[in-house]
Amino acid sequence: MAESPLVDTSLAAAAELVDASSSLSQIPLFSRLDDQERHLLVACMKRRRFEANETIFWVGDRGDRLFLIITGRVAVTAPNEEGEHVPIATLGPGELFGEISLLDGGARTATVRAAETVEAYTLNQADFHSFIVRNPSAALDILAVMGARQRASTEALRHIKNPNLEIHQQLTPWQRASDTIATIAAGQWFTLFHLTWFGLWIGINLGAQVGLLPAAIGFDPFPFGLLTMVVSLEAIFLSIFVMVSQNRQAERDRVRADLDYQVNVKAHTEILSLGQRLDRLEAAGRGPSAPG
Repeated sequence: MAESPLVDTSLAAAAELVDASSSLSQIPLFSRLDDQERHLLVACMKRRRFEANETIFWVGDRGDRLFLIITGRVAVTAPNEEGEHVPIATLGPGELFGEISLLDGGARTATVRAAETVEAYTLNQADFHSFIVRNPSAALDILAVMGARQRASTEALRHIKNPNLEIHQQLTPWQRASDTIATIAAGQWFTLFHLTWFGLWIGINLGAQVGLLPAAIGFDPFPFGLLTMVVSLEAIFLSIFVMVSQNRQAERDRVRADLDYQVNVKAHTEILSLGQRLDRLEAAGRGPSAPG
């Protein structure tokens, strides 16, 4: 006897719930929940469908729910300095997004669009809070995970080094010598030394040549060929040291520019979020127009 379509549909739905529960076990935030707690959490979720290219939420929107993808893929993007959306990640079946905003209700930090038709389970804050009230042990499990992640983040921050300092520590002896010589050559004492040296060299040899000094001490008569050769060799080596040092400075500037870009992108995102919040406050303040 053939099974009824209703039975087939029920079995399919049950299988999807099992798959969703299994997916939750792979997510760090819910990894400590037991099977029963995960099944109860999935039961609080609602199924939603998003068409291809549909925006699920915008950066800066208030976060009030998480999404667990059943089928399809979504594209995660964030705006850059020019306001263009830069791809960050592509998420597929079994992956979760929006969980941080579920906890703190803060603004979304990225824009998510459906790259194709997407079926997803959603869990809003109200249902999540009800789940926590009914299952306090699950709250302790989630807090334990968050505490471990905070501890790991703090430990990672302790080992973060200034990138410019790290670059300096990786210098070879040749690069260190080039930086030192270039720094010395740019100082005022280097210039004063050369003025004194050239002045004495030219004065002694000219004096010996015209008879003001004993001729025996004149070792480089005009036009001072030896001095010209020494200065030329010094200029060649100094230019090499300066170019090596400039390459190091260019590397440091590149690292600094990369850090500035990341900070600017973050600031741009925060400004967009603040602008959207102000727009919502303004719209709420105006309220519906009064009848004439």
